[in-house]
Amino acid sequence: MKPQQTTIVPEMIDCIAEDRSPSAGELFRVADHIWTDLRGPRSAFSWGELTQDSSERLLTLRAAQAALAGTAFSSPNR
Repeated sequence: MKPQQTTIVPEMIDCIAEDRSPSAGELFRVADHIWTDLRGPRSAFSWGELTQDSSERLLTLRAAQAALAGTAFSSPNR
């Protein structure tokens, strides 16, 4: 039996524990993790191959932002 990949990425734990906004690198790593969870590692369209303005890429980045910050939009006091 294959070990299961963790569903809570370390970046989420760090941002929540430290009550801070994610860095750009953290945001993109979490988005990549979400994309792989949704599409699988063998998707014809891997995360790195999506265009910058792809609606799927933008929605995945919003999901990553929501996971890391608790909202899809940054609050003004952060």
